Amino acid sequence: MNKRAEVLSGYLDETIEYFLKKVDGIDRDRYFADRDIRYILDKCINDIILCIVDIAEECLKAKGRSIPSTYRDTILATYEFVGDIALKVAPLVKHRNELVHQYLKINWQNIVVVKNKIKEISEFKNAAMRSCEKG
Repeated sequence: MNKRAEVLSGYLDETIEYFLKKVDGIDRDRYFADRDIRYILDKCINDIILCIVDIAEECLKAKGRSIPSTYRDTILATYEFVGDIALKVAPLVKHRNELVHQYLKINWQNIVVVKNKIKEISEFKNAAMRSCEKG
């Protein structure tokens, strides 16, 4: 895997750690009431999802594959290399899109979903890094 993928992997780990620290003890009411915490959590989710997409792109490039035109398809395209974890992570793109496009009423649920999928996100990252370093 190339240097960019290594940097992305480190950034993803740091962002996940930061996100988990910031979301700890936050409930739906606090999320809606506190604009700062809402901004931080929404930004973290965006960064986490975009980072796994970027890692997927680096994996596909390492395998000589083309990059699909959507984030979801990019993650799904790694299925051949990372297996079922791609199927578990790809739907998270929807949650990132909802956050970015300010569907405020459902943003809290998106935070909860992504928080509950952190293990899968890390598993995807590790599988992509292992599989694609082989080229």
